[in-house]
Amino acid sequence: MNATLEFRNFDNIKKALNFFKQQKNWDKIFKEAFEEWRVEIENTAKELLGRKVNDVTGKLKDSIYTIIDEDGDLAIKSYHKAAQIIDKGGFSRFPNWNSQTIKQYAKEYNQSPFVVARGIFQNQPFQEATMFSWGALFYHKEDIKNEIFIIAQKRKNKAIASGTY
Repeated sequence: MNATLEFRNFDNIKKALNFFKQQKNWDKIFKEAFEEWRVEIENTAKELLGRKVNDVTGKLKDSIYTIIDEDGDLAIKSYHKAAQIIDKGGFSRFPNWNSQTIKQYAKEYNQSPFVVARGIFQNQPFQEATMFSWGALFYHKEDIKNEIFIIAQKRKNKAIASGTY
């Protein structure tokens, strides 16, 4: 008994495998998917932060932004000096009670700046991580995966139509 395995249109399969195994194609697909969801992820990070932290001045929330870095990775960033400790958690040093931020909080809470600074130090409100950045990325993980599939499918169909697939 003989068994024969026959492939038809094998050239198209080889072209598809060559197209999708090229790292540069996947880099472009991921970058496009990240760009599609970047603003939504940023908004989710701000929303998750708002659920965990009373951002009295609004400066912390306003400091959060997303970028696609030079490696093609999606990153949630902030230029606020307290953002990292609020996101990741950790020990807070005794704040400078002469800083504008502490003075602004003192005014909001009708306390002296020293009392507000001492309260932050004693209470250590950021010891527990809020994980707003990780939470936003995790929340949109399936959206990004679906977007990657959609983009890859579009590129495949475009390549088939142009004969380069």
